[in-house]
Amino acid sequence: MKSLLLAALLALPLPALAETREERLAVAAEYVELALQGFDMNALIETMYQPILQQVAAGGQTLGEEQIGKIRQLYLDTFTEPMTRLMRDQAGIMADMFTLAEITALRDFYATPEGRSVMAKLPQLTAAQQPGMMKLINEKMDGLMPQVLAIVNGEAPPAPTAQP
Repeated sequence: MKSLLLAALLALPLPALAETREERLAVAAEYVELALQGFDMNALIETMYQPILQQVAAGGQTLGEEQIGKIRQLYLDTFTEPMTRLMRDQAGIMADMFTLAEITALRDFYATPEGRSVMAKLPQLTAAQQPGMMKLINEKMDGLMPQVLAIVNGEAPPAPTAQP
């Protein structure tokens, strides 16, 4: 019986035990640096203030190119370094979550022309998806917040209201 159990255990794939966190971290760091090379951080940051510009325009105020340029520069100055640091910190998170094979596959994909193209287009994807995401969040918040506050205050949450 012991021999059968030992044989079964040896037959199981144990890649996570055969690799170290340091190995995963090294490949994840390679992936992150590769990703940063092809990633347009400025384009991503520019998506962050677009909803504000849209709100200002919807309120009837027209901003000049100089004002928009100042807002752009403010966002770039504020977010470029911290967001780059956050992306580099991703290597440690990946090393804790993914196997070496998964990280290697990501790294190898983003080293291809298709992978670099995908990485370059991610800010555009974010920008295209952001209005729908903001609309969804805004639509749900009015009904969600009273329920959250009731839970926080130890009360029975109010019944959800029917939404169209």
